[in-house]
Amino acid sequence: MKAEFVVACATTCPLIALAFCYIYPLLVDFSQINKTHCHVYNFLPSVSATISYNPLTSFFWFMLILIHTPFRFILAKYLHDFYKKQFSHKIPEDYVPFAYKTDYLKLTTVRKQIFFAYQINKVEIIGLFILSMFTSNSNYDMHKLGFCTYLISASVFKMLVLSIESRLKIEKLPNCYDVRKKLAITFALSFILAICLFTIHNSNCVYYVYSFFGLSEIILILSNITFHYWTINLMRKIYM
Repeated sequence: MKAEFVVACATTCPLIALAFCYIYPLLVDFSQINKTHCHVYNFLPSVSATISYNPLTSFFWFMLILIHTPFRFILAKYLHDFYKKQFSHKIPEDYVPFAYKTDYLKLTTVRKQIFFAYQINKVEIIGLFILSMFTSNSNYDMHKLGFCTYLISASVFKMLVLSIESRLKIEKLPNCYDVRKKLAITFALSFILAICLFTIHNSNCVYYVYSFFGLSEIILILSNITFHYWTINLMRKIYM
């Protein structure tokens, strides 16, 4: 299967779902979609609120996430195979001269990181699927579980990928380290900001806090999608 097609399906579907779930409620019922327990003015809702706005938005979001899920698993496998190929050179395990001991330890470490990154990537995909299947209105506990699983695994995955690609950069092998580092920082900052704003929103009814929380969620999602999209630059080296 063409890598470009896989990446397109894996990244375009959630983008379309996100755009529709925001634009449609804001156009047809601006005041209702922005209403919270605080009863203060807001201009942008949270992602969960837009997904669970009505059966149409819930169904549209879930169907596109369902369509994109197998392509995400394929993309995860492609990335895993690419990393394995880059670090496929072997150093004898039965005898490691002092001169090569450091290289050997680095090689074994990065191979473990490749394995764990692949597993965590799959957990992230499953977390996204769970939070999409169960909306905050239909089953809040399951939605929260999926959301937390998605955020934590996505964060760990980025750290592992940056560690792997920093090694690729040192070895002067194909990598996207510089771009992915910026995207990972954007993801981390928006994650922290979202937590802070959500805490403020629940404890103090401040104007626009809920909206900026929603905006930080959008930035977080877009940075994560873009982070995965950059895999295409690596895939061109071996699959295209």
